[in-house]
Amino acid sequence: MLKRRAFTTLLGIALFAGHAAAEQTEAPSGPAMTVRFDYYPKDYPQIRALEHRLESAIKRAAVGELGETEFHLDGNDGFLYMDGPDPDRLYGVVSPILKSSRLMANAEVTKRYGARTETFVIHRTGTR
Repeated sequence: MLKRRAFTTLLGIALFAGHAAAEQTEAPSGPAMTVRFDYYPKDYPQIRALEHRLESAIKRAAVGELGETEFHLDGNDGFLYMDGPDPDRLYGVVSPILKSSRLMANAEVTKRYGARTETFVIHRTGTR
């Protein structure tokens, strides 16, 4: 009986430890990177062209994928969503494309590292 109780206790501890480890390694919720930008309805063709350039570069570099683009109908806020395992590598691939687009001047980038985020503004002539 004592061996069965010890086995049950050890099994419970192992299951608890495994569950705690699984919680720590879960993928972060939401996209790895979000780009908030201002737009006007006349900019749709340029935004679609930018999406194609971004998607091609992300795919070619195998750093993730371009998600849906969101347009707020009650204002001029647009959002590009990108996902991948490493937000820094993802930004390294897309930053030259974003910086080359006049639509992305002063866009706000948010990179997600699990629960931590880093947000900054793209300046076409800046260092970011």
